[in-house]
Amino acid sequence: MKLFAPLLITFASIACFTSCSSTAPYGEFVKTINFSSLDTFSYKHTLTTGMNFRKSDELLLEEFSEKVIVSQLEGRGFQSTAAADADFFVVVKWKKLVSTYANPFDHIDPYNEVIARRDDPNSRFASRLHLTLEIYESSTRNLFWRNELPNIFDALQLSEERVTGSLKLAIKDFPQHIVKDPNLPNIH
Repeated sequence: MKLFAPLLITFASIACFTSCSSTAPYGEFVKTINFSSLDTFSYKHTLTTGMNFRKSDELLLEEFSEKVIVSQLEGRGFQSTAAADADFFVVVKWKKLVSTYANPFDHIDPYNEVIARRDDPNSRFASRLHLTLEIYESSTRNLFWRNELPNIFDALQLSEERVTGSLKLAIKDFPQHIVKDPNLPNIH
């Protein structure tokens, strides 16, 4: 019995730790950066890769990617500016790939709807869109923030609403602009 109790506590601790650590947050910093020095941004471009997109779908992705990301960053207090003057720039990547299933936690649709479609043989093996949002520091061109959303929605479901919702989800956890207090001393 003395040996069983420590093993039980160890297994319970491991189970608790793995269950808590398995839900990764959306968007994360991948490099240390002085965030308070970031005031302005530019939208660099939208990349579409993978399986062929229809030209109309590419144009929709390009237009809404820029519109939504610029709007979201301005809403957080950053100023849009020309690429040469920006403190950081944004790149949106859409990839169309065939995948075997849609993970309910990755999909833009509510969890219950994705689970309900899992038994449908047509939805098991389908082309789906993957969204990656990357933010780079302009002076060094180093990536400092990234969010990857695999299998965000089925390619046949491509619409303005899904693209807009996916982009808002991708940038959801990017921090607000830090307003500097002019009364504080500058350490430069």
